[in-house]
Amino acid sequence: MKSLRTIAKASPADVRAANRRLLLQHVGEGHGRISRADLVRLAGLNTATVSGLVAELLEQGLIREVGFGPSIGGKPPILLDLDQQSFAVLGVQLIRDGFRVAAVSLRGEIIERHDQICTPEQVIDDLVVAVKTMADALGRTVLAVGVAVPGIVDHRGLIARSVLLQRNDFDLGGVLGRRLGYPVHLVNDSDACALAEVAMSEEPEPTLLALYVGDGVGAGLVLSGALFQGETFGAGEVGHLNLRTHDLRCECGRAGCLEAAARISVLTGRPQSLQLTPQGQQATGQLDEVAAERAGRNIAALLELVHELIDVRRTVVCGPVCALGPGLLDHIRAALHDSRPYLGGHITVEYSKLGWNGTLLGAAATAAHLELGLFWSLAATVNRGRE
Repeated sequence: MKSLRTIAKASPADVRAANRRLLLQHVGEGHGRISRADLVRLAGLNTATVSGLVAELLEQGLIREVGFGPSIGGKPPILLDLDQQSFAVLGVQLIRDGFRVAAVSLRGEIIERHDQICTPEQVIDDLVVAVKTMADALGRTVLAVGVAVPGIVDHRGLIARSVLLQRNDFDLGGVLGRRLGYPVHLVNDSDACALAEVAMSEEPEPTLLALYVGDGVGAGLVLSGALFQGETFGAGEVGHLNLRTHDLRCECGRAGCLEAAARISVLTGRPQSLQLTPQGQQATGQLDEVAAERAGRNIAALLELVHELIDVRRTVVCGPVCALGPGLLDHIRAALHDSRPYLGGHITVEYSKLGWNGTLLGAAATAAHLELGLFWSLAATVNRGRE
């Protein structure tokens, strides 16, 4: 596993590119309070290297000079920050009845959002039009597009398998890239949620499970700050894990899957619950208490298994289920109340503070990370919002 944040000097094979990403990461984390001298100290690079790379980033417009810092016995240092006005990345989320698109600044802030319903047959054409329309209206340069999909995204960047999208070995990124003219990067929707939670964490290398509950159920796993995807990129496909606690039929054709007990339509008893409307708004739904209690027991059993297997104690529940209120969370916690893990400690479960937008932010974060080596921190933004 490779750490999401660039935290060390590069090897000789890719010195310039990796050091450039390292400086960009430090500038982003500095929030306008970092100078060239700070970069020399933090990155462990010599002054000439930092000066050359900073000049390159300034010329490209990715960073800008924002003022002067306090003098410590000479000329006051010039402070640097990311350019938040000239560039953007786009995050896309594919769902059962359509898609969501967000333009995101290099600081990780959503600038604009668009939700749209469409048929599966029209999703690519409609998505291309929506992305182009948003990009043209932004007044910024779009650097890349990240697309969160409900399914396995393999090492080739293909949708290896998606029950919801009914696609196997499909090069969606290639299709969209050719039609949009931007680099397009795919990411599993649960992994996207996990990336957003890492960006929100105040820990430099958090360990957590991001459990996405929406049209389907899946998990993104972060171990010591690195996204774990498994040998065949299928880690986290917990929606089709059979815990042998029920016999409900799943869309995959089997019975007993976690997803069959915990997806949104089952929790509310409404097939269209929390889907998009023609106006781009979220429809409302209410939890069925019997279904929520059953889902809570099944999810709790999963979390106990994950805890004992890989010692992950923190779970963040993400996705549209957060809009249904705390009911499911209460049932999960109740089912865990008498849990006595052999490893000791406690399993903690909470709803994501980002709600449904975490998937969009994670998709955009994928694009920013793969294109620039930049992984933003949202912790300060979230904390300011709570003050």
